[in-house]
Amino acid sequence: MRPRLVWSGLALALLGVVVAGVGLMSSAWLLVGGAVLVLVIGACLSWAGGAMHDATTGLDLRDELRAVRDGTTHPGVRAGAQTGSPAARAEAARQTRVTQQVLDQARHTSASDWTKPAGWTLLLVAAVLLVSQWELVAHSATGRSNSYLDTAVATVLALVGLRQALTPGPHRIAAALGGLSGLGLTLNGVLAPHDHLSLAVVETVGGLVALLCAAAATLSTRTRTRPGS
Repeated sequence: MRPRLVWSGLALALLGVVVAGVGLMSSAWLLVGGAVLVLVIGACLSWAGGAMHDATTGLDLRDELRAVRDGTTHPGVRAGAQTGSPAARAEAARQTRVTQQVLDQARHTSASDWTKPAGWTLLLVAAVLLVSQWELVAHSATGRSNSYLDTAVATVLALVGLRQALTPGPHRIAAALGGLSGLGLTLNGVLAPHDHLSLAVVETVGGLVALLCAAAATLSTRTRTRPGS
């Protein structure tokens, strides 16, 4: 690795980019051609200096400036090289164990996992709520209030349902959001004024179904790991 050559090539390449931009804005094609040539030369210099083999965990600007000033070199990392120290191998093994444990916890659930059916049911409830806005909501202040609440709850239930139906593992936060949405929908259907009784029935039934789905998703999913993982 030759830092002086690498940074000089980078400076030339950046200069070529700037000059090429100025040439394009002023339609000076000869200037653009020269700038592109400078850019290519700078890139080649950086490549020759070992820019592709300079792998470091942190950049010390003072050390780099000192190396450029003195023209010193330092060993790079060749393609395919691996770290073979005991500490590196131990860390890699630990990360592998942690990754495998997380995957096992996500994929291996109990046989009575009702999370996915609950998720699809919540999607159905959200769809019913959205369709009811066109059929059961009157054009009044009360209807608008009900419609705003139903739309917000339907959005939350749809997101919770997608989360539970399409991704493995326990979803405690999603189940809690679904339960709170179902509770709010049920209370609104029972206590709030409605222009049509049918909308109150849809909200109450949908809220109760959402509560049952939240309870099923919370109680049925239990993560477990394989022995020795």
